[in-house]
Amino acid sequence: MYGKVLRTIYRIENNSVISSIRKGFTLLIPALLVGAFALLFRSFPVPVIQTFIEKWAGGVLYQILSFLFDSTVGFMSVYLVMSISYYYAATMKNKDQFLQVMAMVVSAICFAVSFGAAGGSMELSDLGPVGVFTAMFAAVAGTRIFYFFCEKVSPAFKFRSAGSDVDYRNSLSTIYPLLFCALLFVAMNLLIQTIFKADNLNDLITNSIVELFHNINDGLGAGVLYVLVLDVLWAFGIHGGNALEQVSQTYLVPNDAVTGTVISKSFLDNYALIGGCGTSICLVLALLLFTGSRDNRQLARSAAPAVFFNINEILVYGLPIVLNPIMIIPFILTPLCSLLLSYGATVCGFLPVMKETITWTTPVFFSGYLASGSWRGVAVQVVIVLVGIAIYTPFVKLSERVGELQAEMLRNELTEYLKEQNKTGTALSLLDRRDSMGILARNMAAQLRIDVEKKNLTMGYQPQFNCEGKMTGAEALLRWRYMGEAVYPPLAVALAQEDGFFDRLTECVIEISMKACSRLLTLGSPVTISANISGEQLNSPRFVEKVIRMAESYGVAGYYCLEITEESAVDKMEEIPQHIGRLKAAGIMAAVDDFSMGRTSLKYLQHNSFYAVKLDGSLVRGIVGNKRNQEIVSSIIALGRNLDFEVMAEYVETEEIRSLLESMGCSQYQGYLYSPAVPLQNLEEMLLEQKGNI
Repeated sequence: MYGKVLRTIYRIENNSVISSIRKGFTLLIPALLVGAFALLFRSFPVPVIQTFIEKWAGGVLYQILSFLFDSTVGFMSVYLVMSISYYYAATMKNKDQFLQVMAMVVSAICFAVSFGAAGGSMELSDLGPVGVFTAMFAAVAGTRIFYFFCEKVSPAFKFRSAGSDVDYRNSLSTIYPLLFCALLFVAMNLLIQTIFKADNLNDLITNSIVELFHNINDGLGAGVLYVLVLDVLWAFGIHGGNALEQVSQTYLVPNDAVTGTVISKSFLDNYALIGGCGTSICLVLALLLFTGSRDNRQLARSAAPAVFFNINEILVYGLPIVLNPIMIIPFILTPLCSLLLSYGATVCGFLPVMKETITWTTPVFFSGYLASGSWRGVAVQVVIVLVGIAIYTPFVKLSERVGELQAEMLRNELTEYLKEQNKTGTALSLLDRRDSMGILARNMAAQLRIDVEKKNLTMGYQPQFNCEGKMTGAEALLRWRYMGEAVYPPLAVALAQEDGFFDRLTECVIEISMKACSRLLTLGSPVTISANISGEQLNSPRFVEKVIRMAESYGVAGYYCLEITEESAVDKMEEIPQHIGRLKAAGIMAAVDDFSMGRTSLKYLQHNSFYAVKLDGSLVRGIVGNKRNQEIVSSIIALGRNLDFEVMAEYVETEEIRSLLESMGCSQYQGYLYSPAVPLQNLEEMLLEQKGNI
């Protein structure tokens, strides 16, 4: 049941619309950070500092902070409509980059039309947090409609201009889709004005909310309704403070001046909404104390200074809270509990009734003392914070679990995609994808690069045995982990290749495995350790020279082997024979991995420098009951005897396969019949046990 709930939440969060909106908000985090801190300093609740900011150098500092806030948060809706449209357009079947950019332009036009544009009811404030909901709607609806018309408008009705450049022709081809989108939004705006008597969609929502308060306009009921509606609006991306400004000025602000009245605007700001909407200080502390996610802790640390002064846009749009099916619940529930706790404390006489208005940016706990004139206000806020943390914590953990499930499912999708592409021989492009898999691939590649530079790779060692049951060597295999989970090794290799640090990854694997080989030699367990490299790397003088220096440094001459994979043709790799000779002279053996009867494998054998070949796994696994496979394997074994190289079989998984190989003359085995890849410590224990049995 729990798993089904997690998967349902995962599907909701990865719905193309919701996912695009959340990514759009995430893209704005840098701008929101700059704007939030500019607002914090501009509204700093210390009179001396406030006076200094306003008066210094004729108010220049105040102007700079105002410009920063107005140009970031002040135009937030404009940036948001384009960022959401960018991500939503990426989910469409048509992946044309030009259409993706045009969809952003069209969505911005639809956003302006929704407010009646400059000649209608649009004001500069609508471009900031006020217009967020309209921005979300315009981005999604505008992009969807634009792509619909792009598909439906017949090529015969598209503008054409012979001899013009491609960008010009593409631009003209979108005139009708753009026009139809704009006209639909114009019609919607006119209907809202005619039927509902509201200036625009945003005002329609605001006016509908104000109507709720006509019959509940004072006391606890008004406070509960105000806090509930405020946080519900924020949870859906609507700036609750601006949407409820009329309600606040009509029903709550006047109560600040009425002696003996409990529910007032200042009371709600200082007790129900400490840290901002959603009682966000509780969420910050829950993240800092109980989350296991490094990203969430980093976000909480970034948001904490602003939240301390009741500015929480970073959390709301950065986590995000907006359209988050998990975090919406505590985001709404916590302020309501805070209100009821503080109201109860006041009614029972513990908390003094507020006697003066406290500025909303006054820091948490200071505001409690100033509002009550005693330590009791601080005590109530402390209790609120503790209760809020208790409410948020299980949802934080659930959200983290869903994130882990999401990452796991995405990793599985990425792995299956890689396998399918390899099977069909299609060229890979993991990092260029613009969907969730692409984001995961880029994050994984970045972390893998960090782990390679820090030489923080997990390795496994799969033992190799002879026909007498004695361990003779082990193959070093990459067992990299991302976010604590094992990654399909070919996926890690593909990411490194595409991101341009495959050589560094291979060098890191070789160095770690040479260090392991050196340790085994020190312990008196002389076995051969091998690691994979590509033909291109074996053809590189720089790469070969580096391997030789590492072998000298770790003292593994005679006990280390490089296995060359058969991924690339070697016809033009003229340096390989010479490099194999240099490696051999330095005590480093070379083997051919996944050997079959292919052109590349046979090309390797023209130069009798290889210590061994490893049979291709598909040959070994299909050897039982397959006469053709048996003939091929027998031919390779005979070739090994004639050309003086060892033949080793991988994927030896059953006694039947081993016996059949032994009867053909193959005496070296690697596979699950003996052991999977194990950590170095386990390999050491196996060798010690083997020594004890001799």
